[in-house]
Amino acid sequence: MALCADDIELWPPDAQPVLGRPAVAAKMTPAGTKIHSIEITDRRIRGSNEIAYLTASYKTIFSSTEDPAPRQLLGSHLWILRSRIGTWRVHLISWSSWTREM
Repeated sequence: MALCADDIELWPPDAQPVLGRPAVAAKMTPAGTKIHSIEITDRRIRGSNEIAYLTASYKTIFSSTEDPAPRQLLGSHLWILRSRIGTWRVHLISWSSWTREM
């Protein structure tokens, strides 16, 4: 969360947007979820001096207290970053899920 702007926007698939650093932090770390690994591929960064767009594919392995068997989530994500006074901050994160394997 250190790289996120105070007014960060989180646009999850099939859910309402979440606004602001405290709300996004709570959404990104749900109670009872353990992340085992995250693999990022196909990363591309485009932009200019003040704004950048990062796109990539991801594979996340996770489990929950209700179901300790590891599960896999595949998808892609978009980050929008802005530079202010030489410091880059994440202002928006959006992603899609392709598959979920049990």
